[in-house]
Amino acid sequence: MARHFPHRKAAFILPLVFCLAACSHSPAESSKDSVSQSSPSVMTISCQAEASSEQSADPEKPTSVDVQQKMDTIRQIPAESVIDTTGLSDQQVRSLFESRAVTAEMLAGYDDSTFSLDQNFITPEQIRLVRLLYFGFDNQSHTGELLVNEKISQDVEEVFYELYRNAYPIEHISIPVGYNQDDNAIMTDNITRALAFTTDENGQYQEHEHSLGLAIDLNQLYNPQVIVEDGQTTILPPTAAPYADRTNLQPHMMDENDLAVQLFEQHGFTWGGIWQGRNDYQHFEKGFDHETGHIDPNLHYGS
Repeated sequence: MARHFPHRKAAFILPLVFCLAACSHSPAESSKDSVSQSSPSVMTISCQAEASSEQSADPEKPTSVDVQQKMDTIRQIPAESVIDTTGLSDQQVRSLFESRAVTAEMLAGYDDSTFSLDQNFITPEQIRLVRLLYFGFDNQSHTGELLVNEKISQDVEEVFYELYRNAYPIEHISIPVGYNQDDNAIMTDNITRALAFTTDENGQYQEHEHSLGLAIDLNQLYNPQVIVEDGQTTILPPTAAPYADRTNLQPHMMDENDLAVQLFEQHGFTWGGIWQGRNDYQHFEKGFDHETGHIDPNLHYGS
């Protein structure tokens, strides 16, 4: 985001390693049953598959029941979980990129820097929870979640599916909780996120790209906001100073040739890396009218 957002620090969800007992292939995902914690940072969850009359001629080949159980498990496990998509077709993997309606009660489970009802510019009915998969820095598949405006949810599904198909590395995709409105901490932890609320000096929630769910910040630490004003340069987050020089591209730093930049632009998003005087290299937005400070009335689903 690299806005001037206050946010919070703390309970970041560490990747969870899941084993799906129903499948005979590699360690993967699971349901909420049979939980056992093996270390402070790695949790193994197993599930017992119900016996099926369906048999496969090849014992190594998953049955349709195995595949359905695997997909159901992936849909249920928390964001940031390590998963295994072995045995799933491209179509089945694509179906795991989906948008879900949310409720006020669900949104209340997040900090008010993610959402608050004390404003009049966006309602829960306009928000979608996009469940997706991403390829982590650890070279494994993970589940991820983003809260976005309903009008761009289809675009978000499609962009992140293509990124996943191309094994594009993203460190974290989740909804930050527990950061005490410390946006620099969220960026330092390199969390890719979308919907975000901020308040002004009077404590009033501000309407902008992120609070309308129209913007996504990708791999934030490696793609900071660089503001040049009156000869002074400000880098947000400050810990991203090693990545501010875009003439010295390092891994995970985006430029105009980056796959993510190209995919987002194909879907009508603007990349903040091309802005003058305030290069926001992590930032992609669509449908925000900077003239009025509101959502573009001409923005339509998937347009």
